[in-house]
Amino acid sequence: MLRELLIGIAGGTLSGISPGIHVNTLAALLSDLGPGDNLTLFAMGLTHTFLDVIPSAFLGVPDEGSALGVLPAHRLVLKGKAIEVIRIALWASFLSVIMAIPLMPLYSKIAPLYRPLYGRIAVILLAGLLVLTEKGTRRLYAAIVFLLAGILGMLTFRLALNQPFYHLFTGLFGIPVIAAALLKVGRLPEVRDDGGIGMEGGRFLAFSALGTILGGVASLVPAFTASQAALVGSFFSRDERSFLTVVFSVNTSNFLFSTFNFLLTGRQRNGIVVLMEPQPRSAIGFYILVALFVSMVVLLYGEPLARLILSILRRVNYRVLNASVLALLVALSWLFDGLLGLLVLTGASMVGFLAQEMGVKRTNCMSVLMLPILLRM
Repeated sequence: MLRELLIGIAGGTLSGISPGIHVNTLAALLSDLGPGDNLTLFAMGLTHTFLDVIPSAFLGVPDEGSALGVLPAHRLVLKGKAIEVIRIALWASFLSVIMAIPLMPLYSKIAPLYRPLYGRIAVILLAGLLVLTEKGTRRLYAAIVFLLAGILGMLTFRLALNQPFYHLFTGLFGIPVIAAALLKVGRLPEVRDDGGIGMEGGRFLAFSALGTILGGVASLVPAFTASQAALVGSFFSRDERSFLTVVFSVNTSNFLFSTFNFLLTGRQRNGIVVLMEPQPRSAIGFYILVALFVSMVVLLYGEPLARLILSILRRVNYRVLNASVLALLVALSWLFDGLLGLLVLTGASMVGFLAQEMGVKRTNCMSVLMLPILLRM
């Protein structure tokens, strides 16, 4: 058992710190190679949610779970707060695991009650909030970005792509950030670390709890993804730190509750559980203990690992670094899906740039999932 857990933690660490390599892709590869044990897959997915902040913050390369956190995290990194961002992600993720445990009895009663109508209502309400919370003419701009991203999603999901989410989220949320960083000269700023998190403890706990609950809701409703749950949280958070706390709590909580949902109902709400073998409901207690073990292990080495990576990155010219990452992302797009993948990546990047230039929140780009889901229901 320990061997499977350590393989999973190592795999989740590799996917978490690697720009452009999603945990689902690595998990599928490991399953093909042999070590596809449920514990390995679970530990890998959970570890990834703790550490995917590193490429998102340092390089601006998102995956679906952390896409909305890219810009706030990037802004704090450029202010010399890189380690604080890592600390927020690690502790928010850890707290979401702790807070998920007392919610399990209630969750086990609610999970079997889900009906597709609930998902439709949730997405419609979220779409309205997304556009209407903009002000003045930006409301029109937001509607334009919303429609363009939604149409892009509809077209993309009709294509026979291996990694559609990679091309979409990298283009919408990653490429514009990296391209903007290419205009900057120099290196990553020196870290100004005071050893803490710039939030009151009560607020941090409150936003962690909010993210944990929203992540649980997202695991119930297939139309309501982790990123959309974080989007709901953004209406309650008014600063970068509270927003990031919600985002990273949602990310971990959603993975954890999606696994519990699979054990309770057999429903598959993320790419990891698709690869897992069915287990009896009685296994939930065991997986809770595994989650606590994995969380404490990652919490111990997560910050030192981030400091090591940051120290290496700071020795490289920032423009060269981002140009190299940009080239890697494009190469991965080609590797995953060839010319079609590059076409989707280009289209998504154009929509992401448009949102940036129009001055609207790029959370409107989440319609890339919302519109296809609404029309499919």
